[in-house]
Amino acid sequence: MSEVFLTGCDKNTEWQLPWFIDNYRRHCKLPLVIADFGMSEEMLVSVSSFAAACFPTARAGWFSKISALLIASRKFDKVCWLDTDCQVLRDPSGIFQYTEKNKLTMVVDHPWTTRRPQQGEWYNSGVVAVEGTPIVLPHWLQQAQDGNYRGDQEALHDYIGGCPIKRISTVAVAPHQYNVLRLDVVDGNVPDWGNVIMHWTGEKGNLEIQKQMGL
Repeated sequence: MSEVFLTGCDKNTEWQLPWFIDNYRRHCKLPLVIADFGMSEEMLVSVSSFAAACFPTARAGWFSKISALLIASRKFDKVCWLDTDCQVLRDPSGIFQYTEKNKLTMVVDHPWTTRRPQQGEWYNSGVVAVEGTPIVLPHWLQQAQDGNYRGDQEALHDYIGGCPIKRISTVAVAPHQYNVLRLDVVDGNVPDWGNVIMHWTGEKGNLEIQKQMGL
């Protein structure tokens, strides 16, 4: 069975990619596939020696992620997307034990769920694992393209629409350790052990990544 991790970026976020790859290769032996959302030629050449594959994806802002997942899920048995602002701390391949066919495997977004209690449970789209090609993927993409959303996470939440049955049929929940958010640190809600992925979101997260890179 082929299992791969997937990431992607454009010229605006490609500065994170060397940092991302360095952390990834320290802890994970599985192939890394990179989706090109409009990277510079210099970066494409730089990452080509490490990436198992690199393919162009229709450029549609944050929603390029969903397109990349669709493409990769048709080529590999199991795929896990990681945003480039995710810091791999341990071997992340354990997330594949939580995948279910026709579902998106994601971690609960605890900060957003706490801050928006009237909107139900949120799932953070910085880490998304799939087994095969879930039927929700094209629906998620269509939802993102048709609506005026800040990002893909909001589009998915709106697609689920607060319906418990739709939520259960759409999302399989992975342990918190697979996507610990910067705001989890702010809220004092970081798991006590075994954290696998630290997700440095937002502008303050960018500052932390730059600090780690010595920029």
